[in-house]
Amino acid sequence: MKRLLILLSACALFLLAGCEREHIGNNPNYDPETNSVLTNFVFNVSMASGEKTRQDAAATQATATSAFRGITDAVLLTYQQPTNGKILAVDATSPKGYDLSEVASPGTLSSTDSRRVLEMSLPLQTNTLLFYGRAPQGTSTFDSYTAKECYGYLDTYRVNETSGSALFTLGKQLQSADSAKFYAAEKLFAGIFSVIMNTNLKGTNHVAIDGTTSPTGVATTYKFSLATTAYPEIGWADYVLGGNSPVETTHALYPAEEKLARAYKQMTTINTAGGELRAASGEAQMRTIQDLWTIVNEVRCLDPLNSAETVAKFLANSIFIRINKYFDAETKPVNGAPVTGVSFQPIATMISNFEADTDRPSVSGQTYTDIWPSSADLATLTSLNPANFPFVFNLPRGATHMGFDATRKVFYYPTTFNTSGMGGVMEGGSFNANSYFYPAELLYFGNSPVRTSDTDHVVADYPTGSAAWNGTWATDWNGAAVKASTRSVAMKYDINYGTALLASKVKYGVGTLKDNNRAVQAEFQGVNLSNPTEAAAFAEVDKEIAVTGTSFLFTGIIVGGQSRNVGWDFLPIATGETPAYTYGFVYDRAVPSASQAIPAYTAAGAPSEPNYTMLFDNFKAAGQSAGIWTPATQDKVYVALEFKNNSGQDFYGNHNLIRDGGYFYLIAELDPAAGTAPTWPTSGYVLPPYNADGTSNQVARVFMQDYLTDVTFTLGVNSLKHAYLTVPDLRSGSMTLGLSVDVNWSTGMVFDDVILGGN
Repeated sequence: MKRLLILLSACALFLLAGCEREHIGNNPNYDPETNSVLTNFVFNVSMASGEKTRQDAAATQATATSAFRGITDAVLLTYQQPTNGKILAVDATSPKGYDLSEVASPGTLSSTDSRRVLEMSLPLQTNTLLFYGRAPQGTSTFDSYTAKECYGYLDTYRVNETSGSALFTLGKQLQSADSAKFYAAEKLFAGIFSVIMNTNLKGTNHVAIDGTTSPTGVATTYKFSLATTAYPEIGWADYVLGGNSPVETTHALYPAEEKLARAYKQMTTINTAGGELRAASGEAQMRTIQDLWTIVNEVRCLDPLNSAETVAKFLANSIFIRINKYFDAETKPVNGAPVTGVSFQPIATMISNFEADTDRPSVSGQTYTDIWPSSADLATLTSLNPANFPFVFNLPRGATHMGFDATRKVFYYPTTFNTSGMGGVMEGGSFNANSYFYPAELLYFGNSPVRTSDTDHVVADYPTGSAAWNGTWATDWNGAAVKASTRSVAMKYDINYGTALLASKVKYGVGTLKDNNRAVQAEFQGVNLSNPTEAAAFAEVDKEIAVTGTSFLFTGIIVGGQSRNVGWDFLPIATGETPAYTYGFVYDRAVPSASQAIPAYTAAGAPSEPNYTMLFDNFKAAGQSAGIWTPATQDKVYVALEFKNNSGQDFYGNHNLIRDGGYFYLIAELDPAAGTAPTWPTSGYVLPPYNADGTSNQVARVFMQDYLTDVTFTLGVNSLKHAYLTVPDLRSGSMTLGLSVDVNWSTGMVFDDVILGGN
């Protein structure tokens, strides 16, 4: 009797669902209580031959020979759409979802064996499936980079049955636990540079000059003994304020005074309007202090000609002493020779000396708590290695820079700055060190109608490999929804990558590069090079650097305009945050050594080995009209390539001197209208964004999920002229481009010969 009731209940359910009663008794795997059927469910992962999409090739599965990393955190969502054979075109709540966990172990799939069979109970009338997954975080790293840097990292990976819940969020490079420490370090460095430049002979520092002892223990002879009444109370800035000697106010600056004036002016004059950004990493600070200290040492060790130069010498010695409170050097010569091997004092010494320093700048009614560290700030820095700032926080070396407030005569690290990648406003919100993200992880996405069969199939029956999977199936398979008699279910389309991939290669377009010396010297000397007469009389020339295979190293790439958040279809979404769309920089510093080396110039133009960076799709939507996407013009993407100057020579970039061993940035523009047209999928899957009818809106953008954007960046003859010491604002078209690009789509976009800085 109980058996009869079950059968009658099953009949009623199938009649309501529009199913055929003759199949009820044919499948013992049907469960009338859950209205589902136990089936063999099979899916295929697209393991295409040739370059497809993945930080190094192994982490990104970039090539056909790359080992399969596996799929974990897999989720399958089922849908019962009114029409069979359709993908899901809009985000919707799923009647039934499955947490599949690890559905494929590392190494289990390949281009020749790419399908996976599971036993699952699927709801009747299921005709569309969404699949999500990601590769397990790898453990094989290189060159001391972390797993997050080698394999990408998401702060949020969330999928469930509820519409609007899917969220994938790039991980912040500057983790919240380090944020206070990072900003405290900026304040300390700004304060130290401020007190150094504020060195003065005022108040208690205004003493009789009759000989002192230098920090090296060597007596300094001033030649002229001066009582306090013999010279005024002055500060370093006074040498540039009036144009004349601050000691003899009716006389032009003497040579010793001129050196101090020039050093102060160069340190505190930042051509912000012209786009100059003053590097402020630990490495840049040490090089800056080495130059400054050398000039100060020259003045400190000279033989003064008169009382005014004696005062300059006395002030230089005071500056020397103050610098030595915060920095050390291998050699601090007493004969005016260059200072070499500058390093930071231990951080505890720096903090202690800063707290005890009584010569901080002061202006009546002004405070400096906004830019200088509090005791609480300083307490967070006891373990900081200042030489590695901000790289120690996983940020680019050029991610920070200093400004100078001429009114208060203090340095500061801008939090809002019109031309800097560290400041400004992006879509209504601030843009700062928190806007640097890790690359994306390797994600999987499948959106597919089903194939169903009333026949039990063994594993060997199922096609494997993308070509076979998208080919002709046996006649017992059809595109109908799951029903009570269904024994086997397959996703019609492949599972593909949810992330995009950038392959970056670098080459030399010529064998000799020119720097920007002529323009920089002309600007400093007030020469107008656009005036033919002045230009003809100006003897300065650009330095020429013959490049070899070791001249410059490609050490990192920063990609602008990346949305931090993508939704169910892996396209950018608003999240209710401020700003609604959060954009920032993806910083990939895990560049393998083989990719860092740029081959010597040849006529054939051989590039470096590719460096792979996983990214989110950067589709920009404008809305739909009559169910069809009418997208806005797709954005250009600006990228900054980080290089190490390994040429053995200093050279002038856009505004600043770039030291041998220093790092610099060249900017390139990737315009979706300039690359070769992508090849759109004709079978296997439908690429987002989707029109209302489930078709793909085929609009080319620089980065598209499951596509590889192949870029060859070229260092041209004038590229070094456009080298920046810090990272400019990659949202703006106002920066000077230093790289030319060749962009190719490998199924996606290809950019060839992207010249860095023009020709």
